[in-house]
Amino acid sequence: MPKEPPATIENRWDLLYRDYPERYDAFAAVPKTPQTIDVLTDRFDFTDKLILDIGSGSGASTLALAESARTVIGLEVEDAMRAIALRSAITEGCMNVAFVPGNALDIPFKDDLFDMVTAITLPLFLPAEIAQFAAEALRVTKAGGAVINVGIAPFWYGGELASVILGAERVTEVDTEGVVQRVLTEQFGFSHFDFFAHQEYGSVDKIVETYGFIFGQKAIDYLKTEAKTRIH
Repeated sequence: MPKEPPATIENRWDLLYRDYPERYDAFAAVPKTPQTIDVLTDRFDFTDKLILDIGSGSGASTLALAESARTVIGLEVEDAMRAIALRSAITEGCMNVAFVPGNALDIPFKDDLFDMVTAITLPLFLPAEIAQFAAEALRVTKAGGAVINVGIAPFWYGGELASVILGAERVTEVDTEGVVQRVLTEQFGFSHFDFFAHQEYGSVDKIVETYGFIFGQKAIDYLKTEAKTRIH
């Protein structure tokens, strides 16, 4: 008999990716306003490009990019996530995508292959790992191409509930995405821009079983008390 999942995994994203890919997929599928891909499409031309989507997860970003790209390859280390992504591609009849095993620190492709490389909310936070990802991504990108990394604003882990999830005293100590930005801009010359979005879950039950499941009991208690259905 399948084991009943816990009420929350308390920020254990490793468990989420490995053991609860369907919960991650439900979380990733929550509508965002604006949609990340729409923001990127306004700034970058994906038309007819060969794209590597690093950390593709359950395939949402890969399938969205495939609407305009020639071919998109999703690179994802977790077997369970790739299985969901492949099912989604088949269901949607998306024929110009592929999903392969691999990680951002050792990309299994030759140099100068891709027109563009994307990494959307890639979970790398140590400076050495970020630098290795950047070097690998640049290695497999053609001259004149683009490497696009989408992260979370510094001190904004979990969106507006950062102080609830981490505790107010810790919010300004947790600057993981600030580290990412500094490494990419200072060591590799990336430019950056900010945009803000919100996610509408539709009901308290839905936000608790997705967002709350991931981010912890403090978040769940707050969501229920405040009857939240939206995260900024």
